[in-house]
Amino acid sequence: MFRMSLILLLAVVFAAPVTLSPANAQTRMVKAKPTPATMAAGESVLFDDKACPAGMIARFTKSQRKEQIAKKCVHMNGTR
Repeated sequence: MFRMSLILLLAVVFAAPVTLSPANAQTRMVKAKPTPATMAAGESVLFDDKACPAGMIARFTKSQRKEQIAKKCVHMNGTR
């Protein structure tokens, strides 16, 4: 019984930070334009390519199954 309680407690402690972090917490800023070779599947990065309107930055996301990158202009604060 003690062993099962300890396992459950450790699972909650280590899984809680993963579920509480916002979705954009894993997005990082890069200094060079991303390519499919420099990104992992499903990874998102921010890069200022000067093509987005004022107050916005380009978010590049690599596809999970294909070797392609999608670009979307997002607000700098990341809430929209």
